[in-house]
Amino acid sequence: MLRAMKLILIVLALAAAGWYWLIGGRKLDEQMVRDYYMAQKHAVLSRDVQAQCELYSRKLQLHLKSRMGGQAQDVTLDKKAACEQLETQHKFFEDVGEKAGGMLTIEYEYEIRNIALAADKKSAQVDVVSTLKMGEAFMQISATSSERLERELGKVLTVAADAQTSVRWTPGALADPDKYFRAQ
Repeated sequence: MLRAMKLILIVLALAAAGWYWLIGGRKLDEQMVRDYYMAQKHAVLSRDVQAQCELYSRKLQLHLKSRMGGQAQDVTLDKKAACEQLETQHKFFEDVGEKAGGMLTIEYEYEIRNIALAADKKSAQVDVVSTLKMGEAFMQISATSSERLERELGKVLTVAADAQTSVRWTPGALADPDKYFRAQ
């Protein structure tokens, strides 16, 4: 009798875990999408590259078109390459901040233009624009993207994105750091 009860409890636990894995942990709603972008903003402003990478699905396919100083670049990145790019960007910010005699200030804003939840609520297509400013007027990265978000094991992640970025910067800022940087 006791053995049968244990077996029933195990079967119920497995059924609940299976339901969560296949259905409950994969459903999205609009508030989850908005919370995802707030978490992303927090990670960017905290300069937490690891937290930013954790917002990417292991299946990530990021198509990125960027323009900086008249040069255009068109690449497709997986999660590993996207995280490496974030690391490189973070190191650049630190190096420039050190050269300017203080930490580089960062401002980050975004606007969700559209959220389209799939009929089965297992994914959302999100159109978002964002601006990342560093050191007052030193550098500004403007991005427009269309991203597909999915929920995996209860966590909302970017699975695919098509983004266009434009980078404007003032190389002479290092010659007159007080004009472009705030000491921390």
